[in-house]
Amino acid sequence: MPQKLPRTLIVGSIITIVVLLIIFLFTSLPSGGEKQAVSQVSYSGVDKCATCHNRVTPDIVQQFSQSTMARSGVRCIDCHVVDRSNPMGKEHEGFFITSSPTPKQCAKCHPAETKQFEHSRHAGPAWVALTGFADFNAEQQKLIEQIPEVNRDAAGIITATRNAVFDMEGSSVTKAACQVCHAIGKPNPDGSIGNCNKCHLRHEFSIEQVRKPEVCGQCHLGPDHPQMEIYHESAHGVMYQTDGSKWNWSQKPGRLTTKDMPAPTCATCHMSGFGNQGTTHDVGQRLSKFLFAAVTQDRPNAFEGRQAMKAICANCHSSQFIDEQYANADSVTAFVNSKVKEASAIMEGLVKDGIISSKPFANAISFDAFDLWHYYGRTAKFGAYMGGPDFVQWHGVYPLLKQLTKVKEEAAELRTAHKQGVRK
Repeated sequence: MPQKLPRTLIVGSIITIVVLLIIFLFTSLPSGGEKQAVSQVSYSGVDKCATCHNRVTPDIVQQFSQSTMARSGVRCIDCHVVDRSNPMGKEHEGFFITSSPTPKQCAKCHPAETKQFEHSRHAGPAWVALTGFADFNAEQQKLIEQIPEVNRDAAGIITATRNAVFDMEGSSVTKAACQVCHAIGKPNPDGSIGNCNKCHLRHEFSIEQVRKPEVCGQCHLGPDHPQMEIYHESAHGVMYQTDGSKWNWSQKPGRLTTKDMPAPTCATCHMSGFGNQGTTHDVGQRLSKFLFAAVTQDRPNAFEGRQAMKAICANCHSSQFIDEQYANADSVTAFVNSKVKEASAIMEGLVKDGIISSKPFANAISFDAFDLWHYYGRTAKFGAYMGGPDFVQWHGVYPLLKQLTKVKEEAAELRTAHKQGVRK
């Protein structure tokens, strides 16, 4: 007759099996950081838009099904359906929709972020740099005038436009060039300003995506604002390129620490909730100087901006190191300012004496003087604050000095030719 198993052994075996089953179930579930797609079949069943577009544009439905918005129950109509008074709307399959949602729609769920964006360099000032205020209504203009980055002359008067190159090239060029990036601040017919999709590429709207520097690198690259190239040269960029695949890109906003991201990306420094700093969509909030300008001056929020950025740096660096880096960058900026002022004085003297026209880019020397600050001066300054020594030196200060010498020689030749012409 078989011997009966002890009760304790039976109970212990059952407990062991239950524990193993629980472990199996929990380890089989996807972690919180992984993307969990909403079933396209079930999603289509409750959303008329997805039902149709799953056949017409399945890639869009697939992208959206991967998004946190889809997992939160947001539907296509929540973003695309607009009031019938909206000038951007149109009839579509029984709905009145806009094919390109604007910040006005985003603000329904993201009011704080939208407001921060409206007061940033990425909003109105980006488009004002091309067209002036011509495309903005009175209410929008009043808002833009409060933003520090809007262009002002030496007397503090707001000027119509920043860059005459836009007018010289015309729409045959600029639609495929300047406007592509600067449209992040273009006014919309519904009264809103800007385009959130410039950074939050639809339809997945991935937080991982916007935290990576490639998104910013769509616009912040090239000879006049080479932030992307500078970042890649910096120690921060090297860490991102070599170890970034191991970072926790999906951590919730406001909870990011060095455990998630041991080195910063563009978003970490300028926008992310990191350490004791909250999130912001005002990309100028943590800045202290107007580095884009020909002659760099302090921003109105210079002290607060620098303290905020230093607080981000302090998550990895000592206060002594941070202060030294800022001191070095400030020194480079002062040097560049002095050379730009020297070139400006030469150009102003030529105009004052009637040797060249005051019209932008009317003479070859005007192009050379522009390159001096717009390419080389800005590159040196950006490199200094972002940790790119090669951009400070060989892409910045060295060609700046070479260009200044060229401007001086050209100015001397113009004066000689003018004097001889007067004598004749």
